[in-house]
Formats: sequence, structure tokens, C-alpha cells
Amino acid sequence: MPSKIMKQILQEDMSKRREDREVIRDNQHGFTKGKSHLTNLVAFYNGVAVSVNKGRDKDVTYLDLCKAFDTVSYSILATKLRDMGLTDGLLDG
Repeated sequence: MPSKIMKQILQEDMSKRREDREVIRDNQHGFTKGKSHLTNLVAFYNGVAVSVNKGRDKDVTYLDLCKAFDTVSYSILATKLRDMGLTDGLLDG
């Protein structure tokens, strides 16, 4: 249970820092409070529908990044999180 509490604290802290520094744009759906893959799909569909209704062509490229996050270096990630202002104590161990 302490790990879940710590996860929640970190998640809230990181979200607040991202919002304060405007690190993530409004069109970002993943890892954003109130948005998900479903809201991303709806936004994408609406964008395509608008283009098609206006008679415009639309090209789509799909990327599967699921495995990409398994290969992220912890030290690089930790450095980026420190640069965002997270304290060393939260990232150690």
C-alpha cells in the first residue's frame, strides 16, 4: 500500500509540474488527466471527418510504441525528471 500512495504523490507532483511549465501541449492525450486513448481516438476521428467533409485528402501513419518504453534508460529518464524539478530523494531507489 505505501507504494501506491507514493505513486499517487509522484503522479500528482509530476502532473502539476507539467501543467505549470506547459511541457505537454493541449493535444497530448496520454499521461494527461482527463484524457486517454479514447479521447485521442475521438479527436483523431473528428479531424479526419472534417477533412473528408471539406473534400481534402488525409494520410495516416500508425506507430506502435508499446515496446519503446521498455527500452528507456533509467538514468536518462531520471536526468530528465530531475531537470523538471523532481528532487533526488524521490528518484533514488
